[in-house]
Amino acid sequence: MPGRGKEFRTVVPYRCMVATVWHTLWTRMMLLAILWGVVSIASAEDNDFVDVCFEHEGEKPPHCEFIDFDDVFQTSSTDIKFNWSFITKLTISNKKIIGVPTKMFASLPNLESFIVLNSLFYREIDPNSFVDCNKLNHIEITGTNITLLDSHLFPKTPKLQYLLFHHNRIAEIKHDAFEFLSELEELNLSYNNLTRLPSGVFHKQRKLKTLDLNHNRLLLLSFDSWFPPDGAVALQYLDASYNQLVDMSWTEISVRKVNLKYNNLTSVHVNGNCSEFHASHNAIDTVTIGRNCSLEKLYLAHNRLQGFDWLMRCADTLRSLDVSHNLQQRGMADFLYLKQITALNLECTNISLSYKTLHELRKLRFLDISYNNLKKIDLENLTSQRLLERLMISGNPIANISIGSIKRNFPNLKSLGIYDLPWNSTSLSIAIDDLKKHDIQPYIRSDYLFDESKCPLKVTPSFGNDTEHELADDERSRDGHVHGNGGDKTAEYVVIALLLCMVFGLLGKLFVDSRYFTVLFKERIQRRSSISHESLVSCDLNG
Repeated sequence: MPGRGKEFRTVVPYRCMVATVWHTLWTRMMLLAILWGVVSIASAEDNDFVDVCFEHEGEKPPHCEFIDFDDVFQTSSTDIKFNWSFITKLTISNKKIIGVPTKMFASLPNLESFIVLNSLFYREIDPNSFVDCNKLNHIEITGTNITLLDSHLFPKTPKLQYLLFHHNRIAEIKHDAFEFLSELEELNLSYNNLTRLPSGVFHKQRKLKTLDLNHNRLLLLSFDSWFPPDGAVALQYLDASYNQLVDMSWTEISVRKVNLKYNNLTSVHVNGNCSEFHASHNAIDTVTIGRNCSLEKLYLAHNRLQGFDWLMRCADTLRSLDVSHNLQQRGMADFLYLKQITALNLECTNISLSYKTLHELRKLRFLDISYNNLKKIDLENLTSQRLLERLMISGNPIANISIGSIKRNFPNLKSLGIYDLPWNSTSLSIAIDDLKKHDIQPYIRSDYLFDESKCPLKVTPSFGNDTEHELADDERSRDGHVHGNGGDKTAEYVVIALLLCMVFGLLGKLFVDSRYFTVLFKERIQRRSSISHESLVSCDLNG
């Protein structure tokens, strides 16, 4: 009988342990199932969006990988589960589409929006696919392998206003692809492989308001030939940024907002009713302004401009100007005629400030004169900027500045850029505290939103090499600070060395243990088994 007791006591704990493990696994599986159900319900689409991979009556829904609309939309079929006449929006995502037949839209008389996302077309879109779409006003086909927009692509879509073909592989568009889209207001062809657009491609789009061509490979902006002779009368926004444009054929720019950033343009001509013009990051060295200048915002940063006399034609309208990173011959740039300007960015232009440079700009609220190798700022040359709210003086070798004088000169100042100045950490800390006392927000490197400046005028900080500094300590404190930095470095090296020693020690211990692991493991097993056996015997004897 003692033998049986011993056997009973060794088997029961094992069974209990197995039951506990199975219970834990079952609980976790149930929790995962509940979580999956909640996520599925939360991620379900709205009822007016229907995935065309649907089920038939009496059948389980198939795993629909390929879609053939000829098999789906059959006018004589009676076993279709949905009443298609009530559908107003139809979206297809992550599918392989064999074709889009003509009779598809006959089954969807009230369809207003048709969307295809991240899918593959096994045939190009048939021009006769979109017929009898009397209520369709929004088409979005994006993330597909379409390469061609053929002639008369949407012949009978009289109310189509929004056509989005972005993020595809379109390399060619026929000149009459949009022939029947007289009501079109927005056309998005961005992120494709277009190198040119044929002449007359937008002759019928007199109501077009937005044209997006960014991130293509266009070489020529032939605006005059794309649109009818009287121009794009309704166009308000044109985006042709991130292309390879080298020239633009555009007589009268009547578009309100134009974006030509990141191209290879060397000259631009601005005329007409354009109010906002972006052409930064080109190679522009010549700008001409027509007789009628309506520019309010002009951005020409990172170009090769020499001189700004041409801005005089826009003196009555210009509100915001960015000509940063256009290196000038060292001299006096004159902006006195821009009396309506409120934001002016002159960063890295190599200008020198005098009384005539900015004195009359009384409406100025933002001024950036960073990285211009200015050794001092004469506030008497900026006495008219009483409304100034943001001033950026970073990256200049300014050794002497009075925060109190700045506050008195600019009573509305809210922020001051003081990064990349030749001050040591103590001087910078004192300046930051002083700014906060005057309710001015300091802009330092860690707070600045842009990348580190690559301006060639940037100076390397040389702490304490200039003359006296109002905010700096004496030479002794500077030396102590330098020695303190050296001590900090030594401490860092010691910590690193100790960490390396610990790592190598752990690796050595693992190596030694691996050689004797089998012996140690056997000894520990025998020791544990003897202890458990003795406990069982003692329990049996006690019983």
